[in-house]
Amino acid sequence: MLLCESNCSTSAVQQSSVGKPASLTEAYSVYDDEIGYCPGQSFLAAVLLLHMPEEQAFCVLVKIMYDYGLRALYRNNFEDLHCKFYQLERLMQEQLQDLWSHFQALNLEAHMYASQWFLTLFTAKFPLCMVFHITDLLLCEGMNIIFNVALALLKTSKEDLLQADFEGALKFFRVQLPKRYRAAENARRLMEQACNIKVPTKKLKKFEKEYQTLRESQLQQEDPIDRYQLKEVFRRELEKAELEIKKTAAIIVEYKQICSQLSTRLEKQQAATKEELDIVR
Repeated sequence: MLLCESNCSTSAVQQSSVGKPASLTEAYSVYDDEIGYCPGQSFLAAVLLLHMPEEQAFCVLVKIMYDYGLRALYRNNFEDLHCKFYQLERLMQEQLQDLWSHFQALNLEAHMYASQWFLTLFTAKFPLCMVFHITDLLLCEGMNIIFNVALALLKTSKEDLLQADFEGALKFFRVQLPKRYRAAENARRLMEQACNIKVPTKKLKKFEKEYQTLRESQLQQEDPIDRYQLKEVFRRELEKAELEIKKTAAIIVEYKQICSQLSTRLEKQQAATKEELDIVR
């Protein structure tokens, strides 16, 4: 199955059932009671439902969560997710030294802009034409492809980000960056660049060991209250992402209603005009 072969149009989203992604994520929460309901998972569910029936979409979702390792990011207070952030920052330090230094000066950390990249596999903000390519690569290459895409995004945006302050950088990631890839050609070029970036598995393993050593040292000194506060920050971020998809769904429903009303009104006007012409004749 290659998702990128499907038509990348907003009409596909509008024609899909608004309730299905929520049903799929609710079903998963029952299937996986340890993880339960995952805010933001609806974005990925919606993408899968554009290409297959609910039963198949559920099976693919389960496979991505378990076999591809997405499930691990939600476990143990997002500990594995924090490791991904550390790995991404170390990759930046090696491959994008000037941008890494700029982010350090701004106190801009990976979790502030990359949380949704990992937790929703880029499905929350970016256009469908780009999301389909990423999902294809993920299914073929595994979760590490997220690092390739992240580095490609950072490399292509480096000049803009180097000029931005803290608030400007966050706004760029939230608004301007997704807009750049609305054109299918731009998304294709980004994927080509992502595939050409080298992210050795050995290096990721090395960074993972570094992170584990660092965490062990931190946990010995960390206040339990601080851990609770960090967990709350991520919970709020995930709830915010889920609220966004609900708003989007409501907009789609309202748009369909308006289109239906306009269509009905147009049909009535056409019928009235025809009657007037018949009378004139």
